[in-house]
Amino acid sequence: MPHLDERGRGLDRAINFSDGVFAIAITLLVLSFRLPNVSSHGADSHLLDALANEWGTFVSFAVSFYVIARYWMTHHRLSILLRRVDPTFIGLNLVFLAFVVFLPFPTEVLGVYGETRTAVVFYAAALTVTGLLSTAMWQYASSRGLMDPRLTATWRRGSWIRGLTVPVVFATSIPIAFVDSNVAKYCWILLVAQRAVSQRLAPGSDEPYGPPARTG
Repeated sequence: MPHLDERGRGLDRAINFSDGVFAIAITLLVLSFRLPNVSSHGADSHLLDALANEWGTFVSFAVSFYVIARYWMTHHRLSILLRRVDPTFIGLNLVFLAFVVFLPFPTEVLGVYGETRTAVVFYAAALTVTGLLSTAMWQYASSRGLMDPRLTATWRRGSWIRGLTVPVVFATSIPIAFVDSNVAKYCWILLVAQRAVSQRLAPGSDEPYGPPARTG
């Protein structure tokens, strides 16, 4: 069977399908919440207590929403720079999307059992693998010439760092969780500094096409 390169409609279908999966995954996150069941007598105080007990669920929802949104933004940027796809890229994309749509489950586990080491490690491992798959897609597309050929070498090198920042944060928290699961969760705050870290480690890598050429 000849090797297939898909442009135009094939590329559009791959991107549209990916956007649909992201939308489903980010919507499913809300299913981790449970409507509190409180008696009508003293409902205010009981409801407040019930909502306070859901604090872990709120935190896991917020972290997962942020991370999935970051992965979608990365995937969106990739879709803009892609010029074609091939069967291997489509396969990598499907595996990546499988982990994306799986993320609501470890999110719910973390929300319910967030004080346990097992839940923290399970959650961090799922996010680590998802991030590594995202980076693998970028690097495959770059190495196989699927992306815009005008991309600068600096930008291509920086894509490694940009892609690995999130999974490195979660991977680092896994061994820490075996010592203290709460400290491991605090490590995830580093996610908000992702852009600053990427800029520091790969300066000048935000502009994919470089400065315009001089004329005259």
